[in-house]
Amino acid sequence: MNYKNLDTSKLNYVIYCRKSSEGEDKQIQSLDTQLRELTEHAERNKLNIVDIISESKSAFKTGREGFNKLTSLINTGKANAILVIRANRISRNSIDAGYIISLMDEKKLLYIRTPNSTCYTTSSTDKMMIALELIFSKKDSDDKGDMVKEGLKSKAIKGIPSGVATLGFTNDKTEEKGNRKWKVDEERLWKIKKLFEEFLTSKYSAGKLHKYAIGVLKLNTVKRKKIGGEMITLSRIYELLKDPVYAGFFFYGGERYELDRNLPRLITETQRNKILQLLSSKNIPKTQHHQSLYAGFLNSDENDFMGPDFKFQLICDCKHKFAYRGKTHCPNCGREIDKLENSKYLTKCYYYNSRKKKNKLPYKSIEEELITTELKNYIKDNLTFSNSLLDWSRKYIHELKDKEINEDILMREDKKKRSEEFELKKFKMRELLRDGKITNDEYKSDLQILVNQYKDINEEVKESDWYSEMMEITNLIEEIEKVIEKGTLEAKRNILSRLGSNLVWNDEKLSIYSRKSINTLVEGIKGIKSEFPKFEPKKYQVPQGLNEKNRAFDPIFSTMLPLVDEFRTLNWTAIKRDIEKSGLFSLFSNLSLQNQFNIQ
Repeated sequence: MNYKNLDTSKLNYVIYCRKSSEGEDKQIQSLDTQLRELTEHAERNKLNIVDIISESKSAFKTGREGFNKLTSLINTGKANAILVIRANRISRNSIDAGYIISLMDEKKLLYIRTPNSTCYTTSSTDKMMIALELIFSKKDSDDKGDMVKEGLKSKAIKGIPSGVATLGFTNDKTEEKGNRKWKVDEERLWKIKKLFEEFLTSKYSAGKLHKYAIGVLKLNTVKRKKIGGEMITLSRIYELLKDPVYAGFFFYGGERYELDRNLPRLITETQRNKILQLLSSKNIPKTQHHQSLYAGFLNSDENDFMGPDFKFQLICDCKHKFAYRGKTHCPNCGREIDKLENSKYLTKCYYYNSRKKKNKLPYKSIEEELITTELKNYIKDNLTFSNSLLDWSRKYIHELKDKEINEDILMREDKKKRSEEFELKKFKMRELLRDGKITNDEYKSDLQILVNQYKDINEEVKESDWYSEMMEITNLIEEIEKVIEKGTLEAKRNILSRLGSNLVWNDEKLSIYSRKSINTLVEGIKGIKSEFPKFEPKKYQVPQGLNEKNRAFDPIFSTMLPLVDEFRTLNWTAIKRDIEKSGLFSLFSNLSLQNQFNIQ
């Protein structure tokens, strides 16, 4: 057919409308708008429309259903022209673009028409022009893709993950799109932190944590246009527990990036690893439904999960001990179990290496009673103090807090004064420069010296809540022995969680590790006992009157005063430095002596 004599009004047209659902074409009209304009154009020009195809699909890749239907109509001869809002709606990839040009070469597709009078026939010039438009459309898509990737990587370097903010944070919509940071969602972040804290106690499964989240915390998702605003689902609980963002990092393009330092970390990376281990199901026995005391606190020396195994035994009247579940009679004497008169039922729990058992490797189990005995000995040797020492400790902690508050006020006033001095000196230096009394190089040099002298005024002091931790430790020490001895299973697990206990079994020996602040206290007590064996003797009774204060802020604890001169030699500066580093005053007695004897 000669394209010069082509009567375009007699062709069979397919109206093709497309808009990407993936954010590819932000400025393209909606499908309804495209269809309205194309239909009106067809009616005005009395075009023969054989079909209308509309799809919401990205043209970056092949395989669009609407495009395949379009080319099928052209291949079968049912249509030989396309009416489209713009030619680049047809294709944004080289394969589909090549197919369209091929149909035009075969004279199956005779005409591509747009409402703005940009039309293409099968002439060599028009085919070149349509090819160029489709190629530039492909390049434009590639460029946009590269720009998006570069933008997302730049955001990742700044510590901001791409996309919708994770629950507990919100996108800062005051910034322009593509440069939006994250802000804290005050309504939800504290609830999510509470979920992590509860899960790390090992008292909650993900299912129980979900019930706690919706029943107690009333945690709901963010309301958006079409979704959200409902109570959090169980699957979302799993997503939260696994999300590394709450530990301060995330992944983009297979690389790890640190979260913006201005955003809070709810857990440490070590705690996240523990959470992932608790969530892991491959080594955790599925058949165990009984509550065990140390599940979640006990691991192997290779960090394998130690699963509980309950043994239910019975001592018959004939003194024979056997596992009675599934049995009706004693296997030794044949007596019926229900008719025994002096039988004794025993329930014992053993912990075993789940991985080794699963892989049929040799392992040794440890009985729960043995763990409890070792834990009691640890508490007795390291964390047993008299009520007098605990009461004194609480009093002195309050005094330390009051002193810190007063010092903080003085430091802030001093920093404010120094800041004013700094600004005044800078002003005078600018006057000297303006009056020509110093050169520009002298000004820069003197300014740098001045900045170095006053650099402390802009330094932020990292505050640690040592007061709460120290009070928590004194309360813990007061409760721990009684709870481990007579408390309920839930109370014992709560104490273990507060203690920060990690129990490690290497098939031969049980090791007990507590959180850093508790270990600092234990090591401090060991150190003072090695120098002064009479420190806090177990059976020593403090004579009446010796624990009273004889003047304000002058605590006396007589059992800690074997030799005044030896105590004077202690390094108080190092002790204070340890307080600042660990958030814990590991040896309360030392500061007592410092006050009493005015040790500097």
